[in-house]
Amino acid sequence: MKKSRLECALFVFTSIIVLTLALSGPVFPYSEKDPLILKASIDNPPGDMKAKTIKYFGDIVEKKTNGRIKFEYFYGGSLTKKPQYVDAVAKGIADISTGPVSFVTGKLPELSVFEVYGAYKLDKHLEMEKAVEPLMTEYFKTKGIHHVMIQYSGSVVFPHKTKFLAKPEDWKGQKIRLGGRWQSELGKMWGASPVFLSPGELYIALQKGVIDGYMLIWDIINGLKLYEVAPFHADTNFSNNVENVTMNLKKWEAMTKEDQEIFTAAVNETKPWTFKETVKFYEEVKKGVIQKGGKIHELSAQERSNYLKDAYSLYPEVQKVSGDTGKKFMDLLEPFRDK
Repeated sequence: MKKSRLECALFVFTSIIVLTLALSGPVFPYSEKDPLILKASIDNPPGDMKAKTIKYFGDIVEKKTNGRIKFEYFYGGSLTKKPQYVDAVAKGIADISTGPVSFVTGKLPELSVFEVYGAYKLDKHLEMEKAVEPLMTEYFKTKGIHHVMIQYSGSVVFPHKTKFLAKPEDWKGQKIRLGGRWQSELGKMWGASPVFLSPGELYIALQKGVIDGYMLIWDIINGLKLYEVAPFHADTNFSNNVENVTMNLKKWEAMTKEDQEIFTAAVNETKPWTFKETVKFYEEVKKGVIQKGGKIHELSAQERSNYLKDAYSLYPEVQKVSGDTGKKFMDLLEPFRDK
């Protein structure tokens, strides 16, 4: 009788253990033979620095994980568009994406200060990124996002069909494509009519007279050959945005701690590389634009000051809508603000 009871107890105990293991399954169900696939949605073309940057750290991750993690790349908006770089990633439509903060400050007003021209000195990009990174990671986590890095975007450029936009007065009466709320507020302050269009729509819009000019950065101007239809470029040499690389939080949390460390190390290796390479790339782009008939005016110190004075006049209103988190970002950026 005692033996029977003992056998019964052992059977029940064994059954519970087996059932528990079966239901729980492996915590990290991926391997070299069955890798974790990360869908990287990049609205830029493959030759653009934004795309090259993600490919650069993606290659490092694949190599260092021995193929346990692989990247699948979707270029040119084939999976998602830039304005979706937060929402679509949080929903899992894409696992990784990249986009400028001005596209999301309407929904994420805490990030508004990054959209203001001259919010940080371009040559202090890496130091600025390090300063804001902890808060940026904490903030995006509440949105279902693991924040990967901030891509260096370089100088904001004001191209136009017929003239250099060298000073605010040059904007009066012009239809100018701008990328966000605060850029549009400035455009209106300067007498322009702000128009929102995605970069891919600009070539035809310029040809047809829908807009007279626009605001963008050199890699997109070059990639879309916009210098052909708007050859006058005012290069400001001040910041206009930050470009966030976002990752689906659930995908991040599905990775082993070891692979998270590999991923983070790859990103940290990429940051100085992409800064250096983007600076070099932009210089080559500018030479190419001139060779192809484009014209470039580098703003003087006084011209820069005129623009930045108006940009910084927005700070009180930016602070009002940004809340406590936005104020923290503003405080972190203050030592890096352009003067």
